[in-house]
Amino acid sequence: MRFRKILRLVFGLLLVAVLLHRLGPAEVARTIISARPDCVLIAVSVYSITFLILSTRWRLILHDMGGDIPLRSAYQAFAGGMILSDITPARIGELSRPLLVRDEVEMSRGLASVFLDRLSDIITILILGACGLILFFREGVIAIPLMLAIVALSSAAVLHFRRAISERLRGSDHLTPIAIFFEALSDVNDIRFVMLRSILLTVIAWVTHALRVYILAISVGQEPSLQMLFLLLPLVSALSLIPVSISGLGLVEGGMAALLASQGIPASTGLSIAFMDRMVTVAFHIIAGGRAASRVL
Repeated sequence: MRFRKILRLVFGLLLVAVLLHRLGPAEVARTIISARPDCVLIAVSVYSITFLILSTRWRLILHDMGGDIPLRSAYQAFAGGMILSDITPARIGELSRPLLVRDEVEMSRGLASVFLDRLSDIITILILGACGLILFFREGVIAIPLMLAIVALSSAAVLHFRRAISERLRGSDHLTPIAIFFEALSDVNDIRFVMLRSILLTVIAWVTHALRVYILAISVGQEPSLQMLFLLLPLVSALSLIPVSISGLGLVEGGMAALLASQGIPASTGLSIAFMDRMVTVAFHIIAGGRAASRVL
């Protein structure tokens, strides 16, 4: 397992090295150094609001499952889970979030809440991505709507039959933990309302995600389309779910550079913005969630 992590880290660093070699490390460094500090601080402030929205989303899901935790605990645990996602492939470290609140919420409910939380993320990414591809590129968009339909239908089936699945799995000792997981999902009475509210909050959060990157671009004298960032940045972020590097290292940066290049921003500047965004988000995760993450590290 450790060897695989090292391989993924090496692969991500190689991707970064290739990007720097092709686009010019000196130019990228100059662009980052030239960034306006006031804009970077504003970007950090915007990200703190993003975390408030996402933490509130998760806390509301927990509340609907009968697990109440203070917003401060949810905020710190969310940030702590993001630290662990920053050092794991496909961001699976976020699954550790229930461990960070295990004194306040039982594990089955915690895991079920993270499942719904991540599901709302995936559905929102696909919806925004499909809209963005149709609006900005008008071609090659069949795959995204198809994936959205598959995810939506399969999710709807699992959530609709969650009680029946739980009862069926209860008959096997080996599957009891999975049955308990589905029982926790069954504690949510109006699952459709919970998902719609979560998706709405996720859409609002993506507005702030786009605004953060927009402000970082402004800090180096560029002005991409905020609408484009709002609709297509989710697809760039989804590259972090591909488990070939740690937290999508190299993939996300390359994707963001390509996305910004489509707006006429030089690729080297786009890569600089991507690196700045990585530094801002990771630094914030450590500051806001370092104490919580230390409980499971």
